[in-house]
Amino acid sequence: MAHVRRGRALRPPIPGMRRTLAVGVALLLALGGLNHLLANGVWWVVSSAVAVFVLGATAGVRAATRRPLLPVAGGAAALLLTVTLFFAADTAVLGVIPTFDTVARFGELLASGAASIQEQGVPAEPVPGILFILSVAAGLVAMALDAFAIVAKAPALTGIPLLAVVAAPGFINPEYTDPIYFVLTAAAWMLILYVSSSRTQPAVATVVGGVAVVAALVVPIALPPVATIDAGASGQGYATGLNPIVDLGEDLRRDSPVLAVTYTTTSEDRQYLRMATLDDFADGAWQPSIGSGDRSSNPEDIAPAPGRDGDVAVVTTTTTLKVGNVRGRWLPVPYAPRSITGLVGTWVWDPETLNVRTERSSVRGQEYVVTTEAAAPTSDQLRAADPAVSDDLLRYLEVPDTLPANVAATAAAATAGATTNYDRAIALQSFFRGGDFTYSEEAPVENGYDGTSAAVIGTFLDERRGYCVHFSSAMAAMARTLGIPARVAVGFTTGTEVDNQTTGDEEYRVTTDELHAWPELYFDGVGWVRFEPTVGRSNVPEYNPAVLDDPTTPDIDESTAAPSSTTAPQDVAPERDDSGGVTGEQAAAGPNWNAIILSIAAIALLGALAIPAVARVARRRARVRELAHHGTVIGAWDEVRDTALDLGWRLTDSETPREFAARLTTSRDDRVFAATGPIGGSPIDGPAAIAALERLRRAVERESFARAGAGAGGGAAAGAEASAATTADLREVLAALRGGVDRGVRLRAALAPASVLARWFAVGARLTGQG
Repeated sequence: MAHVRRGRALRPPIPGMRRTLAVGVALLLALGGLNHLLANGVWWVVSSAVAVFVLGATAGVRAATRRPLLPVAGGAAALLLTVTLFFAADTAVLGVIPTFDTVARFGELLASGAASIQEQGVPAEPVPGILFILSVAAGLVAMALDAFAIVAKAPALTGIPLLAVVAAPGFINPEYTDPIYFVLTAAAWMLILYVSSSRTQPAVATVVGGVAVVAALVVPIALPPVATIDAGASGQGYATGLNPIVDLGEDLRRDSPVLAVTYTTTSEDRQYLRMATLDDFADGAWQPSIGSGDRSSNPEDIAPAPGRDGDVAVVTTTTTLKVGNVRGRWLPVPYAPRSITGLVGTWVWDPETLNVRTERSSVRGQEYVVTTEAAAPTSDQLRAADPAVSDDLLRYLEVPDTLPANVAATAAAATAGATTNYDRAIALQSFFRGGDFTYSEEAPVENGYDGTSAAVIGTFLDERRGYCVHFSSAMAAMARTLGIPARVAVGFTTGTEVDNQTTGDEEYRVTTDELHAWPELYFDGVGWVRFEPTVGRSNVPEYNPAVLDDPTTPDIDESTAAPSSTTAPQDVAPERDDSGGVTGEQAAAGPNWNAIILSIAAIALLGALAIPAVARVARRRARVRELAHHGTVIGAWDEVRDTALDLGWRLTDSETPREFAARLTTSRDDRVFAATGPIGGSPIDGPAAIAALERLRRAVERESFARAGAGAGGGAAAGAEASAATTADLREVLAALRGGVDRGVRLRAALAPASVLARWFAVGARLTGQG
């Protein structure tokens, strides 16, 4: 005789919920294994939030439908909405519905993230582009894990994406693999296997998982090591093919400037901050050459600037700098540095350019002090410089064979009549600043001649519209055709003077709007000298004649005073506010942190508040399935009791089903009183509902007797009667109970079901010894 046990286990409240939770734990642990690749923990919070939202969406959709592909679509939609909210809310409808502008923003973030990954060392700063890529990747991995564990019902395959995540640092450098996170992720994978396995074989799943983990930890020890290549061994500091002057143009066109550097200085003049030097023009475009700096080049002791002799006056200054939210490996420093202290990480300097760079660190957030020795030559010294070029400087005269003829012809025409290299340099500078050229950051892009190639320079001289990239590269190329060694420096202009609100001292703030390129020309005995051909820049260096001693003041020797090298302290770029329009510590354009924090907090709060309601719905669905699929009405009767409890009826453990059914149809006196009085409503009084309740009551009594008895007939009778207790009967009774109370009571019962809260509090009391 078959009968149904009262203790029959129900299906999980939400299909696959245990596997979803296990998958979520495993993914969050695997993401933690990337801690050696990325600085601070913001990246983990953002990427984990995206993964949780995706998994939560798939679980929620799966709870509402049995179609296997709809949860996948729900996860994909959650991923799109979440990254839109976090990274491009200002381009979306209501902050989450993507538009074409959102797609364009995603493309920009993807490109900037890829460039940053190539350029930064380890650990990399989680700039917006990297955060975007990592968040999307976390969401896709979450979808893959969900698909393997639940849709494909192959939970063992979840180890593939988990391994890809936790092992990613090892592909860069084996030392970056964190064994702790590997073990934790492996344990979480075993948990996935455990909750997914048949209940008769949990030990088998655990043993298999344990063997796999031990093998993964032990086998690599027996294998030979894999040789690695130091990406920074070349000393170049840039990824292959990456030209810093191209990034300069893109940054100048950025809508929102970023605070790049804050500095104070003992110099009377503002400081140009050099980062990179483009001195290789032989292949048709200005590029940085591979420097000779190595790990032994200590920036605390830098050699004097090349090319100077003892007759040139030198001004020693001290500048304290703090780099803001910008990325890169080239350190902004005034020329020419002699000592740099306070840097974090490994830094080297190049003896020819005196540029300072890092291979493993980043400029972001660095605070350091630079002592510089800036040359202050007179115009007489520059004119007297020997025009002969030594062999070690011949490479600074190289021009490509593809250089258009108009470059040399224009240089010759602009310098006609000049007799010294200095006069030719001044003539070239005046040629660009004489009024025939216009500053424009958009014209080169719109007309297809942006960049520094030889062809671009020829077109620029014809179009006469461009920005600092074009002015500096054109003047340097023209100077080379005249036999003057020349190169292009890339860095920042002088910044905007402000008062420090904390110290009261004057400081300068430099934004990405002040990224700049300028030519440097070489003069024997003086070294490399800055010029400013870009129109609109008022900080033009002027090298004055030597000061002669005034015989009328015998007590003062005016000839010993260092000559001034510049007379224009303010630097204003044309066609844009070069102060950057940035006040205070403005962060880089990127993730909408307010949206991220508020959305996480709001969702967490709503999720916490919704837990009882979700648990109640899940329990009701499970009981309805038991009634429909197995014909047992024990769970259906429990649902009637819990619904009554949620709506304000008092329940007692000693009450029989017959007594409770009678009370539901007659009593109005056993209601629980709320703080404001009795809960309104009435007992079940509709004929259809009363009949349905009576059928359920008879079925549960007979099923209960069948459980207690030993006769076959009892079991058969219970099964036949249970078949008559349809899902429609249960729903009829539940609808009648809800119809007897007002809307407010129904809402309270849905959001804070007493049947769930009572059980939770009872369990909590037992666990704490208070019940």
